[in-house]
Amino acid sequence: MKLNVITKSLTAGLLIVAAPSMAIDTTAELHGYIKSGLLLNSDGTRVNSIGLFTNLGKFRLGNEQNTKIELLPTLKMTADNGAWAKVRANLTHETNCTSDWNCVDGDGHDIQFREGYVELGGLDFAPELVFWAGKRYSTSNTSSHQFDWEYIQYNGTGGGVDKIDLGFAQMDVGLYAFMPSDRNGEEPVDKSVQGYSEDLSLNMWLKKIGGTGLDLQLAGHRMEEHAWHKGAADNGLGVAAIYNFDGFYNFANGFSRTTLQYGKGLAAGDSLGKNGWGFANSEDTKSGRIVFDGVVNLSSSWEMSTFAFYQKDTDFNAWADWSNPTTKGYDRDLYAVGLRPFNQITPNFAMQYELSYQNIKEDKADGADGGMYQVTIAPTIMPDVGFWTRPQIRAFVTYAKWDDDVASRLDAGYTRDNKTDTLNFGIQAEVWF
Repeated sequence: MKLNVITKSLTAGLLIVAAPSMAIDTTAELHGYIKSGLLLNSDGTRVNSIGLFTNLGKFRLGNEQNTKIELLPTLKMTADNGAWAKVRANLTHETNCTSDWNCVDGDGHDIQFREGYVELGGLDFAPELVFWAGKRYSTSNTSSHQFDWEYIQYNGTGGGVDKIDLGFAQMDVGLYAFMPSDRNGEEPVDKSVQGYSEDLSLNMWLKKIGGTGLDLQLAGHRMEEHAWHKGAADNGLGVAAIYNFDGFYNFANGFSRTTLQYGKGLAAGDSLGKNGWGFANSEDTKSGRIVFDGVVNLSSSWEMSTFAFYQKDTDFNAWADWSNPTTKGYDRDLYAVGLRPFNQITPNFAMQYELSYQNIKEDKADGADGGMYQVTIAPTIMPDVGFWTRPQIRAFVTYAKWDDDVASRLDAGYTRDNKTDTLNFGIQAEVWF
């Protein structure tokens, strides 16, 4: 009899626990991104992507040798009361494994879990707000497809609230914690501090300010100094203003945006617009940047992608020993400009072209000072018309020529015989879904 009572009690308990789930409708989706190709030079040997800016972007057409596979399985749940939840994981494989916490074995061929988070919205006490927690990319990350660069990139583990209505703007607020894999166990300088160094960034976005295309971002950073890097910055402030135009700078069909960025300390240098990469800066390192990014529709068969940026760094000397009073920072100027015309010849065939220039000047004794030109021609096959249509299969030929004074910034495979140019070719697939 006691067993029967226990059985009935367990059954009733399971029904009570299961009841809420039976009122939730669940759907599943799979999104993702894949790029993979072969990049060779005129000697018939494999080469790496070419560019002057190691930790920034590169002009990607005819200039990618890596394989990247990103899969985003997503569950969407909706309750009868209107509340909803989104659960997402991000499984990524890339030829060169960088910047993620579980990428620690050094071979660069594992799958990384770049995201794993939950969003909740439609809640009875705050129906318009979206709450999130876990490991997530900021939904406000901003990138250039042409230059293969997220110039605003806040990622990591944390939580926040999106879509807060302020009347004059919509606000997103999030706390992110992030450090690269190989620095994630570093002890702080002050051994009385428990735990490990970590870049904690509080990120606030104001969007569509006054009903315009203006967005404003503020980010504050805090991190204990690493034991091996005394004197480095332990805080930082980043600011960004983004204006999203109607069409292509308000005078043609397409899209465009202009971005102004400033950062100091942890938010400067290679970490301008990012988190987790400024721990090598000094307190006085400062950076400013302007970015122009867009695609213009020229006619029924011609479109063109455009990109340009300029960045100025002062008191920059990443990886220096800032505890040494003789250590000096230096000024650094970076800029790039590029055009990618796209000509739709038939519904399934297009020609893409790219002309670009990059330049770097480092104000120090052994610094780089010069530029590099690139020209690419890429016949492209595709299932439908349009610059953004994917998948695409592209064959390409790329010619690049650089100044002697920037050879040290290039991959060593290009400069073994003191050459100052290269002819590359290959084939590549790209798809997002």
